[in-house]
Amino acid sequence: MSRAERFALAGALILLLVQAIATAFEPTGHALEYQRAALSAEPWRLLTGHWIHINGPHVLINATAWFVVARLFALELTPARQAAIVVVASVAISAGLAWLYPWIAWYRGFSGVLHALFFAGAVAWLAGAIAAGALRTSSRLWLTAALFAGGWIKVVLEQPAEGATPVVAWLGAPTVPQAHLIGAACGTAMGLLFVVVRARASAAPALTRDQRE
Repeated sequence: MSRAERFALAGALILLLVQAIATAFEPTGHALEYQRAALSAEPWRLLTGHWIHINGPHVLINATAWFVVARLFALELTPARQAAIVVVASVAISAGLAWLYPWIAWYRGFSGVLHALFFAGAVAWLAGAIAAGALRTSSRLWLTAALFAGGWIKVVLEQPAEGATPVVAWLGAPTVPQAHLIGAACGTAMGLLFVVVRARASAAPALTRDQRE
């Protein structure tokens, strides 16, 4: 198991533990969930709202998905990158919901951050494969490109009309596709940032050698 997979597994276990505590002590869940009206006085909710879930199946699905995404993009989603995405995407999603969708009063769940992890990994992998000249030879490149395009189509099509939050039967509560949209945008931007940073880091040694010569 790679370091990226071990990091994701540890994060998934923390998700499950936090949900177990919130289920056993219900006030904990209310104290941690995203609540727009409480953000100014309790800013930790910007982060912690993404670690609290509606119920057991909800957290189990998200915990499993985190590990799957980390396994799919193990080389791109290093532990440091995963940590950065989780923190930045959590704050971005919460701030985006508060600013763009003020009628969404509360939110629980990691799915928005999962979208950020997936799209960041996909962008970084696609850019690396194209730079390496794998455009025509790698079947995984085309699979990742299809997943990236299909993911964005899914995110756009699931956006509800007039800002509604549709109720999902298995969840027993409204879902918030708007969080998926913000997470996907944040992940795509961070994936591009990783590409730029990696390109500059690769160019630096070559530039140093040229200067010595």
